[in-house]
Amino acid sequence: MRTMVSTLLVLIATWVGSVQAGTLEEVMRHGDIRCGVFPDDPGRSAIDENGVWRGFYVDFCRAVAAALFGNPERVQFVEVDATSRFTTLQQKRSDVVMYSATWTLEREDTYQVAFPAVYLFDGQALMVRKDSGITGLADLNGKAVCVTENTTTYSNLLFLLNKHQIHARVQPSNGDAFFRGHCDAYTADRINLAINRAHRADNPDNYLILPGLLSREPIGPMVRNDDARWQRVIRAVVHALILADDKNITQKNVDAEARISADREIRNLLGTGGALGKHLGLPADWALQAIKSVGNYSEIYQRHFGPGTPVNMPAGLNQPWSRGGLLYAPLFR
Repeated sequence: MRTMVSTLLVLIATWVGSVQAGTLEEVMRHGDIRCGVFPDDPGRSAIDENGVWRGFYVDFCRAVAAALFGNPERVQFVEVDATSRFTTLQQKRSDVVMYSATWTLEREDTYQVAFPAVYLFDGQALMVRKDSGITGLADLNGKAVCVTENTTTYSNLLFLLNKHQIHARVQPSNGDAFFRGHCDAYTADRINLAINRAHRADNPDNYLILPGLLSREPIGPMVRNDDARWQRVIRAVVHALILADDKNITQKNVDAEARISADREIRNLLGTGGALGKHLGLPADWALQAIKSVGNYSEIYQRHFGPGTPVNMPAGLNQPWSRGGLLYAPLFR
């Protein structure tokens, strides 16, 4: 009888443990992270000619894998679009989505997701042909505007046209339709427009992204809202790359900084002091591994978006606060 009771208690404990297992435990169990990305978005996330995933969001996926496993390749890339970016999380087919998703309170409630951090500060803008004569929103009267549905961009456009009583034809479509001549203007986030111009236009020089922004778009990774610990892990990785940038820690010098730095916050960041890894449930050198795998925030940004790349978009607000940007990490103490 005692043996049966003991066996039953073990089974119950095992069942309770499995029920209570969080995302971090599940990820560690299956040995990689399932990271949702858009499949054809050069600069942000796309497969190159050698079959390798590359892009700004891809590097953040790899940074998380490096932090967890010490190996940036321990990623399953899950292809998502404007709708399935939410449903893959709800259905637990992805652990985190790295996508151009604007953080809104309504989305958090509607889709039961959380935005642990912001990794891009962007804003909605307009792209037109240079010879169109369109210089701003008011010139869209009687014109056709391409915009992607199920986005904040779409709802922003409808609101602005109604507010200013501009009678434009809103055409739910992507940038390809604009470049084929089906619309007079295309609206999206500025980086999105720059990527489309660089990679989908017949001649990028024929197109102009108009100055000025129509909205603010804080963009960040998404996770399910039922696991606070996993949210903290994703937030910590994003902020580790931002703090490394602020402290001038790079992919090349991170090992040396771990050995010689006397800065308390750097030591906490790189795992040579403090116990941040223990509190997060990660190895002590989790941030060092993330930085070593993909570099700091600015290294990632410049690699995929900065001057010298086809996107050619200056960082602007996407720099640490110490260099005039909006990127601000919490204290690593």
